[in-house]
Amino acid sequence: MEYQIVQTLFYFLLTIGVLVVAHEFGHFIVAKWCGMRVEEFAFGFGPKWIVLARKGDTEYTIRPFPLGGFVRIAGMESHDDDNPPPGTFFSKPIWQRNAVVLAGPIMSLLLGYVIFSIMGMTVGLEIGKPLNRVAQVLPGTEAERMGLKMGDVIVEINKEPIRDGEHMMKVIHGSAGKRLFIRVKRDGEYILLSGVPKEYEVEEVQNGKKVVKKEGRLGFIPAQQVKRLSPWESLVVGTRNTQILIMAIPEHLFTKKVKDNVGGPVAIVQMTHVAAKEGLHRVLSFMAALSISLGILNLFPIPILDGGHLVLYFIEWLRRGRRLTAKQQMAVQMVGLAILLSILVLVTANDITRLIAGKMPQ
Repeated sequence: MEYQIVQTLFYFLLTIGVLVVAHEFGHFIVAKWCGMRVEEFAFGFGPKWIVLARKGDTEYTIRPFPLGGFVRIAGMESHDDDNPPPGTFFSKPIWQRNAVVLAGPIMSLLLGYVIFSIMGMTVGLEIGKPLNRVAQVLPGTEAERMGLKMGDVIVEINKEPIRDGEHMMKVIHGSAGKRLFIRVKRDGEYILLSGVPKEYEVEEVQNGKKVVKKEGRLGFIPAQQVKRLSPWESLVVGTRNTQILIMAIPEHLFTKKVKDNVGGPVAIVQMTHVAAKEGLHRVLSFMAALSISLGILNLFPIPILDGGHLVLYFIEWLRRGRRLTAKQQMAVQMVGLAILLSILVLVTANDITRLIAGKMPQ
């Protein structure tokens, strides 16, 4: 138990650390290229805790709350200076400031893509056929109720030998509302379990038309074959995985089931715990997906986020270079902070509720 806690904490800090440093490095390197003076590159929030180094104008620091980071650029908080000194943020044209802001999300997206691509060439990617082994049991489902566990190998359903994962899924999908007796192999022993697949409606496109069909599901995710790919195949699959995630994030956020699709720090820790139990391969996949999510969410037009800054600079462009006053910008930033804190409180409360109710991956 203690080992699992330490392992989860290690992978959580590793994941957050890599994601934050990569995102902020995007802001940092483009600011340098644009000739801006970067005063601090910080990992974490709160008071300054550790000064790692000072190189040129930049201080590299660690702060005690490792849930983010920032790059402090000279003059970025000086809103009313009509003649900003050279090397400061507002001394540069709007297109350069936009480039600095966009560089963080772009770096996050690029990191996710690179992780997926490197995985294809090294540890492999899950792109093969489904296996008759349980990769994850979804909380609150029939699979959890009947006692299926991660790692179980399904060898028989209603006394019918299971040939492979596709055969297993075909039998389950065709058994909605029917009781199944499932024999699994677990730690070298055979165990008989019983459950009834729940009926779901699934949309399919057949001959150019949407068709709704019914299929049974127990509520577990089967393992997939992991394949190592050539460098070219890895780049192609990395691109595809990144595109799928980019398209899926807004879809999951703007649905009636948004409460089940979003998570805060508690959910990230819990998902890191689940990934750590499955090994480095799953941790890397989770890290890539989280990095892509970070990149997309930071583009939302909420003040304080990168997308909010882009909106402010667009307003400045519309006003022919006239920035909002310090008072106006402070009001906008406070609204953004209030929105973010409200979201954080809500998703954290939702995470805790789901965890207590057993509706989060275990």
